[in-house]
Order: sequence, then structure tokens, then C-alpha cells
Amino acid sequence: MQNAINHIRFELSAYYTENELQSVVRLLISNITGFSFTEILVNKNTIFSAYQRDLLNFYLEKLKTGMPVQYVLGETEFCGLIFRVDQSVLIPRPETEELVEWVVRESAVDSVILDIGTGSGCIAIALKYFMTQADVHACDVSLESLNTARKNAEMNKTRVDFFYMDVLDENNTDCRYDVIVSNPPYIPYAEQTEISDHVKNFEPEGALFVPDDDPLVFYRKIAEFAKCHLHAGGKLFFEVHRDFGVACISMLHEMNFQQLEMRKDIAGNDRMIRAVVL
Repeated sequence: MQNAINHIRFELSAYYTENELQSVVRLLISNITGFSFTEILVNKNTIFSAYQRDLLNFYLEKLKTGMPVQYVLGETEFCGLIFRVDQSVLIPRPETEELVEWVVRESAVDSVILDIGTGSGCIAIALKYFMTQADVHACDVSLESLNTARKNAEMNKTRVDFFYMDVLDENNTDCRYDVIVSNPPYIPYAEQTEISDHVKNFEPEGALFVPDDDPLVFYRKIAEFAKCHLHAGGKLFFEVHRDFGVACISMLHEMNFQQLEMRKDIAGNDRMIRAVVL
């Protein structure tokens, strides 16, 4: 296995920083062998089979195109759970784990929850996993994403009600919720040049970008939906662009949301907002 590790580092050294490469090596070896990261360290004399060598080379060729390792492997970890990911859904980020933790801490165990723009289903499924008594629903405008999310719920043995909804359109649902949570698209198209190629060339554009002249379009529409579909005292949680947190708070204040709070992520950026309907 040490030979395989050396091979990976040689083949990919031009494509990743040293820290990134270390993580990619662990992910590849773990996927191919089934070893945990600790087991990798104590089993470096393991010999790869011909199939494992062929699989490794297949992965390496994909990675050299710039494809994110999560898409290459078809899975990623989020909140300690494994999720299938493909190019129909965004790759879950660590910052979103912090949003999930906040929702869990501030919500009643039997809450009725809606995740808007669910993508891979990571937020909704993690909430159901940690809040087993909650009634969790999730929607998306992409039928491909909903299919992936349903597979992830089944794989993680969680029951989530997934349904189609375009929050930018009129909707006729009469459902009421205790909690609405969303990590909607929030990157202005003008920032495309600042986004790394492995993100903008592979992750779904519709889940990333918003018009330059209306970067809060999804937040406004979701907030309007929340005003009509949250119970009194219900909570709205957002993940936000680091540059638009203050603007989003101001918008929610103008819409008469109460108990507004913004929190920073692990990198110190404005990232999460909570608002309450009274």
C-alpha cells in the first residue's frame, strides 16, 4: 500500500497543495481498501490486488481533470454520515454542519421541519438522524437532486418526506412548520472568476450562483414563504454569503422577523442567521 500512496502523490502533486494531497491520499486509500484512516497507518504493507490498482488509476485519471474527489468517489461525509454525491448536487461543506448543529440545539425534539433546496438531502437527513422524533420535510427544484436525496435517506435509514417545489414560483401548500432551514444559492455571477475550477466546472451552477443585481433573491422568497408557513414562534435558519449577512439581517428586520442573530463559521466569516416569526 505504501507503493500506492507514493504513486498517488507522484501523479497528483501538480494538482493539489500538500495539505490537499494528504487528504486526497487518505480518501482514495480508504475507499479502495475499506480501511479507516487509523487502519491505513498500521497496514502500510498491504499489497493491492490488480482490481484495486486498476480502480486507483481510474480515480487518478478523473482527478486529473479537476473533478472533486467527492464526485470521483461518489460519496462524502457530513455530520458523521456518508452521503452519495454526484454532479446533480452540491458537495456538502463543513460550514453547513455548523448550521445543522445550531438548528438541533434550538429546536424542540418533535419539531416539524422543512429544508428548502435540499440538494443531496444532507441537512434534512442529518436533522432527522439527530432528532429522531422530528417530522422532517425537504424540497428542491431539481428532480435529479431529489432522487439523490431519497437514496441518501434510505442509505442512512432516515425517514424524510421529499417533494418538488420551486420557491421562486407561487406555491399552494397549506403545511405549517416549526422550523424552516435553507442553504440556498448565494454566489453572485460576478464572483465566478474567484471560484476554483473544480467547483465552477463540476458543481451544479443553479445551486451556486445568483444574479449580481439581486443576490438575496432566494432569501427574500424563502422569508416570504416562512412568514406564511411558520407557526407563531417558528424559526427560520439560513446559511449566507459572508459578504451579505448584514444585508440579509436588514431585509429580515424590514419584514418584521424578530430575535435576529448572525453567527460566524469556523473561518470567522458571517455564515448563519436565525430569525423568529412572532
